[in-house]
Amino acid sequence: MSKVVLTHGKDSEVMVSKALDELGISPRQKKVVIKPNLIINRPPPVTTPADTVEAIIKYFAGGSKNIIIAEGSGWGETGDVFRALGYEEIARRYGAQLVDLNQDKYEIRHSKQAMVLHEIEFPLTLIDCYLISAASLKTHSLTRVTLSLKNMLGATIGESVSAGKKRRFHRLGLDKSITDLALYKKPNLAIIDGREACLGGELSGVAKRFDLMIFSKDPVAADAVGAKILGYEPMSIPHLKLARERGLGMVKLAEIKVKEVG
Repeated sequence: MSKVVLTHGKDSEVMVSKALDELGISPRQKKVVIKPNLIINRPPPVTTPADTVEAIIKYFAGGSKNIIIAEGSGWGETGDVFRALGYEEIARRYGAQLVDLNQDKYEIRHSKQAMVLHEIEFPLTLIDCYLISAASLKTHSLTRVTLSLKNMLGATIGESVSAGKKRRFHRLGLDKSITDLALYKKPNLAIIDGREACLGGELSGVAKRFDLMIFSKDPVAADAVGAKILGYEPMSIPHLKLARERGLGMVKLAEIKVKEVG
C-alpha cells in the first residue's frame, strides 16, 4: 500500500517540512534534482510557485551539496522563465544550479517495455540523482490532469523549434509517452502544490484555492489523489491506469493510505 501525505495551509515551508518528515524523507542525498512545472512564462498556478521549490531546497540544503533546479520549457526559452518567475534569484540565494534540460547533454537509452518511446535522449543531469517532481495541481485538455508524472515531459531534451519543444509526445500519444518516461526515470518524490489549482486549461486556466499540498514517494499514487481532488476517478485517467498496469505505482484509492498532516 502506498502512502500519500496531505498538508493543509498556505505556508509552503511549513507544509513541505511537515509532510517530508511524515514520509521519513532523508535530506542526505548526493545529488537532488528538483523538476518544477515551468512549461511557459506565466505565473502560478499555471506554473509551480517558486516558494515551493525554495521550501524544498531549504529542506534538503543541510544534507546535499548538489541541488539542481532543472526544466525544459515547452514554450519559449527556459532561461527566460527561470528569470521571470524568480527561480534565478532562488538559485543564487542558495547556491543551487539551474539547468535547461532542452539543451542538456544526453545519452541514448532504450526500453523494451516502452509503448512508443523505444529510444530516448536521456539528459545527463538526471543520471544518479534523487529526482523530485514539483508539480502544480492542474487539469489538462487532453490528459485530464497534469500532475507529477506528466510534469516529466519537461525533463527531456527539447526539439529544435522556436515553440512547442515537446511536440513529439503529442504525435506519439501523450498518455503512452508519459508512462514510457516513467519507465526510464520515475521521480523518487512527488510534490503537488494545490494551494491554488489551475482549472480549465493547462496554459491559461482559472485559479481555485484548495490550500493543500500532496506528497508521496509513489508519484502514481500522488497523482491518483490529485486527480480525485480535481474531481476525476483516478482509474479513468489513461496514463495513471497504464502506469498501474506496468507496476509503476498505485492508482486505486483502496491501495493508497492518505495521511493528513497540519
